[in-house]
Amino acid sequence: MRFLTTQETRAWCKGNPPFLDDRGHPVQWPASFQVIRFAYPHEPAPRLFYISRCLIYAVDYWDEALLWVVLTRVWASSENTHLYYRLRQSYGDHRHLEEAPGHLVLRHEGEDLKTLLHLSLLFGWEAFLFTDHDYARVFVCHDEYAEVAVPEGHSLATLRGHLESGGLKVELGRSAV
Repeated sequence: MRFLTTQETRAWCKGNPPFLDDRGHPVQWPASFQVIRFAYPHEPAPRLFYISRCLIYAVDYWDEALLWVVLTRVWASSENTHLYYRLRQSYGDHRHLEEAPGHLVLRHEGEDLKTLLHLSLLFGWEAFLFTDHDYARVFVCHDEYAEVAVPEGHSLATLRGHLESGGLKVELGRSAV
């Protein structure tokens, strides 16, 4: 895993499908994408790990994935930054999240991606998950909802079934972008 500065994160996004708008901010979803949205309860915490697994499953197949944390400290009392920074330090990176908000993960580091996404859900962070093959895109919001978007022609049925079997209410729609 590598931790990328905002500039490096934007450079990765420019080298892949169009993930950025003209100001260099993440594009939530192209207009042709189908979107699934669901609220997730902050409690119980074990369910959040299940949700992170479902979201990682949704973006399969990928060789590189980018988790871009775009907002933190909304619910500062829910953040365990000590835990996050210890995980980050295990990769030899001692920078602050604000200095390097991009988390570039290779396929064999999938468990680390699940963990980072789980922490994002648990801490109430906002983050985008993009992959090099762009089969699906994920957004998690501090307001306890997530969205998964797929290009037209791809199915969200399996993901919807997984989420609903976990007791989550799912809404289907098209991108509002």
